[in-house]
Amino acid sequence: MSDALAVVTVFALCGLAFAGLALTVGRHWGDLVDRRRDPPRRLVARLRVAAALCLAAALSVAVRHEGVGFGLLLWVLALSAAALAVAAGVTALTAGTATTRNAKPR
Repeated sequence: MSDALAVVTVFALCGLAFAGLALTVGRHWGDLVDRRRDPPRRLVARLRVAAALCLAAALSVAVRHEGVGFGLLLWVLALSAAALAVAAGVTALTAGTATTRNAKPR
């Protein structure tokens, strides 16, 4: 596996994990999927397991490709960047809904 492909894989797996974890939060679920109800419990459990597997796979790819020292550093960097990207994405997608939901009626 080439260097660029390994790095992209690590970042993509971390991004998928944090996107899945964001959907397990009731508020984000309501803003992004269905405002009328919370996420189903089975789906929340499955998303959390899938997120854990994605994070473990990302760690495995990073350590296998770069070695323990730099692989752990790359994984932590990917965690931070993916969390920031998902937070920014959720904020951007829900920016219009938050203002209309919190607006006072006239």
